[in-house]
Parts: sequence; structure tokens; C-alpha cells
Amino acid sequence: MTIYAPTTFADRTLLPRALIKRPRRTYTASYTFTFGQLVIFGGTTWTVVTRQRTTNGNQLYRLFRPGDIRPFRVVLGRALAAAPSDPVEADRLYKVYLAGLRMQRRDERIRSLLASQRGSAGA
Repeated sequence: MTIYAPTTFADRTLLPRALIKRPRRTYTASYTFTFGQLVIFGGTTWTVVTRQRTTNGNQLYRLFRPGDIRPFRVVLGRALAAAPSDPVEADRLYKVYLAGLRMQRRDERIRSLLASQRGSAGA
């Protein structure tokens, strides 16, 4: 059902809620940890790979640790602590992550190319 209300009223309370403009919440995200920074989670050292905010304002971090059974973890920011700074080690671990990511993307491109060639060969 559509409600047509005259818009000449100074009192806008007669309009449906969907038609009333409400101010949007805007905020600038400030994060505790930066990309490539070493953090401690569960007693081990991890590298921050990505970060994002939830709608509640919590910080989510994606962590990477080469050689682990599960090399990627998604963790709330309040569960992390800054590791003692070793910029050389942090840079090395971040480069290992980026090299693995490039290799994974290359493998995906090769797989999709092979799949498209198989599909065109059968036609």
C-alpha cells in the first residue's frame, strides 16, 4: 500500500519512516596494528596481512604464519598483542606471504586456462 502525503507540511512526522532522511553514521577507522606488523596470538608470532572493521566497531585482523598447520587466522584485535619489533623479520614474513599469494594466483590462472581449453576442445 502506498501512502501519499503532502510534502508541504513543516511537520514531517506524517511521512513513513522510509521516506524520512536520517543522518548517516560516518567514522574514520583507526587500527591498532598495521600491515606486515608482527603480533603475538596464542603465544606465537604472526604477521598482520589484512584488517577490517565490523559494524560494531570491532577490529578484525587476518594473520599469516608460514609453516603452520593453519597458516591463516582471522582474529579480533583485542586478542592480539604487539610483538617486540624486529623489522627485518616482519618484512621477511610479509614477503613470504606475498610470494605465496602470487604463486596461488598464478596456479589459479593456469587452472582456469586449462579448464577453458578442455571446454573448447570438446565443442
